[in-house]
Amino acid sequence: MKKIVATLGLIFVMLLGNGLLIAAAPVPVTEFTLVSGLPVTMDVGEMYTVVVSVDSDVPFSSVHANPSFQFPGKGVVAVQGGDRAGSGTSATLEITYKAKSDTSQMPGGYAPVYFVVGVRYGGGYVAVKEYLFNVTVP
Repeated sequence: MKKIVATLGLIFVMLLGNGLLIAAAPVPVTEFTLVSGLPVTMDVGEMYTVVVSVDSDVPFSSVHANPSFQFPGKGVVAVQGGDRAGSGTSATLEITYKAKSDTSQMPGGYAPVYFVVGVRYGGGYVAVKEYLFNVTVP
């Protein structure tokens, strides 16, 4: 019985110490600024570029921007697969989108278009920001 209590006590102290170590690490301050987004309406064939600026108070390992769609290949599509930058404290990322087809048959009559930015820091911390644009293509 004493061994069980001693083991449980040791586990508790280890968990508490681990929690304090994790809590002591400062979380980076990451600022995302939407420089240019997508318009509410695009005509078939029109292209627009979404631009997001990222600034951090500490250096990051890398930063990525990726498109994501509820209806891939329909309505509005990304011209390229994404954008990335290496280490630093600031970066500007962009993805160009093209209106491909009419959205009148989609739920709500628009295409939900996502622009997702992820900033990776040492130690495994990741800051994420998602932008949603509901674009109508007549």
